[in-house]
Amino acid sequence: MVRVLGPDHPYTFHTRSDLANWQGKAGDAAGAATTLQKLLADRMRVLGPNHPNTLNTRSDLAYWRGIAGEEGETAP
Repeated sequence: MVRVLGPDHPYTFHTRSDLANWQGKAGDAAGAATTLQKLLADRMRVLGPNHPNTLNTRSDLAYWRGIAGEEGETAP
């Protein structure tokens, strides 16, 4: 996706989100949270803080942080 569409393409963002969530479902909640933290920063930069996809990423990040036992703010 990154090679063909570029790092800021909506499909690339969607794929990154899917990969992070599958990473969490595979048992790596902390890794999913790390991946989503990076995605959140990129989505905020490209789409803004109030875009529905940015808000969904923030929600997913909070979920996986909770599963991983992390506490704290979800903003980058």
